[in-house]
Amino acid sequence: MAYDVRTVANELLRIAKERGVALTNMQVQKLVYIAHGYSLAILHRPLFRQHVEAWRWGPVIPDLYHSLRRYGAGIVGSSIPIINMDSIGETDRKLLGTVLDAYGRFSGPQLSTMTHKEGTPWHEVYEPKAVFNNNPIRNIKIERHYTELLNARAGIAAN
Repeated sequence: MAYDVRTVANELLRIAKERGVALTNMQVQKLVYIAHGYSLAILHRPLFRQHVEAWRWGPVIPDLYHSLRRYGAGIVGSSIPIINMDSIGETDRKLLGTVLDAYGRFSGPQLSTMTHKEGTPWHEVYEPKAVFNNNPIRNIKIERHYTELLNARAGIAAN
């Protein structure tokens, strides 16, 4: 089941608070995107139902961006208001916790750099000279990238 991206972000924020970790707006954006990538690669299903776009600072989920923009570059201090909040399943909760454990120590700009590397889905679709750049990043590209990351970590050569 794919959730509303704000539900995923709220669960990530809840887990982070439980662990005494404060997250900035950019960290939430990038960690939710990374968790989505691993969900596609491991569980073969999207974590959230909204689309991802290639913006200047990397992959962005517009609905999440607009919900968090009031924080600017600062710490996200409260959950995102949402009318119909889904209940996150245990598997997805564990995935979010694992992503937080692995990537939560990195700053927003560091996470942004990771998602900008050559060969990433963002790099494949971003057009730096475009006046307004909001090219969609398709789930198939995100899944392929995160599958390649997992395979590389496991020592499995790409086909």
